[in-house]
Amino acid sequence: MRKILILCVAIVIIGAILLVWQLTRPEHHGQPFEGAPKASIKELTEKPVDFLDKDITVEGKVVRQCPASGCWLFVKDESGREIRVEMSSVTPTLPQRKGKTAVVEGRLNKAGESYEIDGKGIEFR
Repeated sequence: MRKILILCVAIVIIGAILLVWQLTRPEHHGQPFEGAPKASIKELTEKPVDFLDKDITVEGKVVRQCPASGCWLFVKDESGREIRVEMSSVTPTLPQRKGKTAVVEGRLNKAGESYEIDGKGIEFR
């Protein structure tokens, strides 16, 4: 009886550890990150030509997201600046993660009169 109780406690502890690990690890979509240099959204919006057609990594809070499939989103950094991220070429659907922190790796491109990141990979934290 004592061995059964010890086994049950061990199973519960292992299950709890796995649950915490699953709930706290970052959620990644798209291609694996390749280590592109970090840039702030403020830098991208103030001097976009310095980053145009280059791979970059940005981090910010998701403030808006495509309501239908989540394939595009806007992220805002601590400066209050935001930029659009297009993910449809890599993953046609993303879960709704408004309010979460997103780390995006992609390429800055001109989109009409503004600029956007063509995302290759995204991680929600």
